[in-house]
Amino acid sequence: MQLALKTLCLLLLCTAIGSATATGNEESKCCCTTYDMSVCLQKVDKKVDAEQSATYQKALIASQKFGDKALDDLKEAETQWLAYRDAECRAEYDRWGGGSGGPNARTICKIRTTRQRIVELKHRYHVH
Repeated sequence: MQLALKTLCLLLLCTAIGSATATGNEESKCCCTTYDMSVCLQKVDKKVDAEQSATYQKALIASQKFGDKALDDLKEAETQWLAYRDAECRAEYDRWGGGSGGPNARTICKIRTTRQRIVELKHRYHVH
C-alpha cells in the first residue's frame, strides 16, 4: 500500500512539473537575434522570478502552522535551492565555452529551474 501511494505521489509530481513546463513556455516565443532573445528572456525571467518569490512568501506563511523549526528549515532549503539553481545555470553557461549563446542558455536554465521550484512549493505547502 505504501509503495503504491509513493508511486502515485511521484507520478502526480512528475505530471505537475511536466504540465507547468509545457503550459508556461513563454521563452519559446523569444526569437530572432541573440540580442532580441536576450531582451525577451530577461522579461520572462523577471516574471517567473516574481512568481517564485510570491509563491515562496505564501509557503512561508503556510509553514508557520508547523512551528519555528519548519519555518527555519524552509528558509534554509530556499537558501540552498538558490545556490543550487545558480550553480546549475552557471554550469549550463560554461558549456557554451564563452560563446554568445551562453548568457541565454543560463537564463533559460534559470527560468526552467525556477518554474520547477514553483511547482514544488505549491504542492508541498498547498499554496496557489
